[in-house]
Amino acid sequence: MTLEIIAGTAIVAITPFLVKGGEAIATGVGESLWAAIKKPFTSDKDRAIIEELEKNPDDLRLQGKTETKLESFLETNPEIAKEINRLLPEAEKEAAILIQNSKNIVAGSTIKAGGNVIIGDNNKE
Repeated sequence: MTLEIIAGTAIVAITPFLVKGGEAIATGVGESLWAAIKKPFTSDKDRAIIEELEKNPDDLRLQGKTETKLESFLETNPEIAKEINRLLPEAEKEAAILIQNSKNIVAGSTIKAGGNVIIGDNNKE
């Protein structure tokens, strides 16, 4: 996987955990993935990006900004890239059941669903 794909997939995978809130991130693979994503964000300016994403996880511009910054960090931190890549399959599996009441959902290359998949807000008007 390229660093661009790892960074993008990581942000997509962590977003449902962030939307759900602290209790979702504080357990299991969500906590591990979020810790790995945050690891290279060490300066005050970079930590501010992470804090803002925690407060506004549905903000697509902020997700993109974080993804771009993460990709840049992964270029100089290949061990973190390997760690994130290792955590992604399980995080994506867990994230699939956490998406609810969210106006913005970013899907990877596939959508797996056991029930209905509704695009939009289901408004029949």
